[in-house]
Amino acid sequence: MQDLLIGQGYALDDSAKVPPALMELVNTKSGYNQALTQYKLDVYEEERATLHAPFDGIVANLFAKQYQTASMSDIFCTIIDPRSLEATFTVLENELPLIHTGDRVIVEPFALPEAKTEGRISEINPFVDKNGMIKIKATVIYNTRLYEGMKVRVSILRDLPDQLVVPKSAVVIRSGKQVVFTYADGKALWVYVHTGLENSDSYTIADESLKDGDVVITSGNVNLAHESPVKVIQ
Repeated sequence: MQDLLIGQGYALDDSAKVPPALMELVNTKSGYNQALTQYKLDVYEEERATLHAPFDGIVANLFAKQYQTASMSDIFCTIIDPRSLEATFTVLENELPLIHTGDRVIVEPFALPEAKTEGRISEINPFVDKNGMIKIKATVIYNTRLYEGMKVRVSILRDLPDQLVVPKSAVVIRSGKQVVFTYADGKALWVYVHTGLENSDSYTIADESLKDGDVVITSGNVNLAHESPVKVIQ
């Protein structure tokens, strides 16, 4: 650029005296404009060469090495916020009326049952897939032993008032019917029942076959018969 200006009778210190049209011609012909554009681009890229996570978290799946050319199409790494984990699970279509946003859940990792924690349903996807399942998300209370991608068991908790509940172990099958053995006067008395709702360990009783306060046999009842003598062991 200086050489072209000198050829036109101007010095670089006198660039303010150069006519604008001539200066534009010199800048273009000398490659100055192109070099300036490239310089600004390099400065822009250098200023943004450091990645900043949008939140505090832990870096995972980082496979790039120092001085290695980064791929523009591959994911560089994953940032995990362990304090805002979500549990994703599915429920049957016919169970949807029982589930609401905000319901309390218990999340239990299969690998670490002792790391059980609680959460709340945060999202119900309004779409039923081809298998009749609906995807649910629940935010999980922070636990240092939970990891992204863990397989978990999720139990949804709902308060249902005025329900008579018995353990699942109390219900046995006799002649294709559900039976519960109650205890009275040293004998086991079988009672036909109809169960209603259930969870992982209990049934609700849908009829009036049992009454509040009945003593129910919950173990050793597989081979019992009606009026079998039994002994309660404290």
